[in-house]
Amino acid sequence: MGKWKFRRAAEFGVIRVTRAVQIDCSTDTGWQALSNVRANALLSSKPFVVQVLGERRSLDQNALSHALYTQIAAQLEDQTVQEIRAECKLRYGVPILRAASDEFRNRYDKVIKPHDYETKLALMEWLPVTSLMDKAQFSEYVDTVIREYSKAGISIVMPGER
Repeated sequence: MGKWKFRRAAEFGVIRVTRAVQIDCSTDTGWQALSNVRANALLSSKPFVVQVLGERRSLDQNALSHALYTQIAAQLEDQTVQEIRAECKLRYGVPILRAASDEFRNRYDKVIKPHDYETKLALMEWLPVTSLMDKAQFSEYVDTVIREYSKAGISIVMPGER
């Protein structure tokens, strides 16, 4: 089924205390735990936030993305693998996360969006983008990278197809 993440937040002046609990709902025990947390949340006067987490990416997906960056950089010759990675994160990854997460969109729009394109590319070196994606989002990301670079005449061979 997936995991649910509960955050219990309490306000203390200007300090916000948050407790996160992850529950794996793929078992009966997990569903019972979810039911108990929900019941406690309803009885409590403190706010709870529920977030459904998608399945995390696999190491194979990580390897695939790095193979794509390497192939693209080898064919373009004027950009490094790191530059391709930053460009892909900015052009294709950021829109996926902005569409999926109000929190990401709000933070990105406040901190990163006002900068010029070159600065945004430099910021992609440290800004987590693909590591925040679940499997479905990462699949969309990889599909978009392949589609867009293929349109530009870049030949991409999937690992194992050689």
